[in-house]
Amino acid sequence: MSNYAVFFDKNDKTMRLPVNPEEIEVSSTQANEKYEILKLGQIAVPSHMELKEYSFEIELPHECLHYVETPNLFKNAEEYLTILTEWRDELEPIRFLAGMATGEYTLASNIINTPVLIESLSVKEKAGEEQDKYVSIKLLEYREFGKQEVLLEVDKKTGKTKKAKADKSNPKSNGSYVVQRGDTLWAIAKKYYGDGSKYTKIFNANKDKIKNPSLIYAGQKLVMPA
Repeated sequence: MSNYAVFFDKNDKTMRLPVNPEEIEVSSTQANEKYEILKLGQIAVPSHMELKEYSFEIELPHECLHYVETPNLFKNAEEYLTILTEWRDELEPIRFLAGMATGEYTLASNIINTPVLIESLSVKEKAGEEQDKYVSIKLLEYREFGKQEVLLEVDKKTGKTKKAKADKSNPKSNGSYVVQRGDTLWAIAKKYYGDGSKYTKIFNANKDKIKNPSLIYAGQKLVMPA
């Protein structure tokens, strides 16, 4: 077993892959606008970054072999494949996480923590390894595109409304912390208490918001116990 883990999460249901992929390929492409300029010829102007793509192959064994990362939570290949297929067919984003694990369902640090769509699943079996599944997965980064909520407040001097200031809560000053992108409970505990292993204090104080200590999301406001 290794200290690395790969998770998928949807609607408080978490699935850790039983065998880590040998590699995860991340593709990031810049989009460019091309123009023809008199006397200069063609020029390219960068416009934005395309959505990231993640691709890898995983092994789903039909029985709990010695190299399985989750012996206490093991499911057979068909069960894993059924969950992945259902999530893909629901046409909704899931969360993809990968990083160093401190437990079967706990990450100390995230290398990847992002919402994605399951773009494709390709399944194959190999001779002599019947019932084991080898699944090629392609994920596409998902970005929220709904309208952003704008909070307004009344200016006491003019009586006119204005955009309210963002809440930049500082855990050391008011006992709360607003989760930033890429945060983990371990990292927050290390910043706040000087000891990452005290992440359980934060988890226990926020069980109404956090169902799994490895899964927190940007924008969540957490209570930070003394």
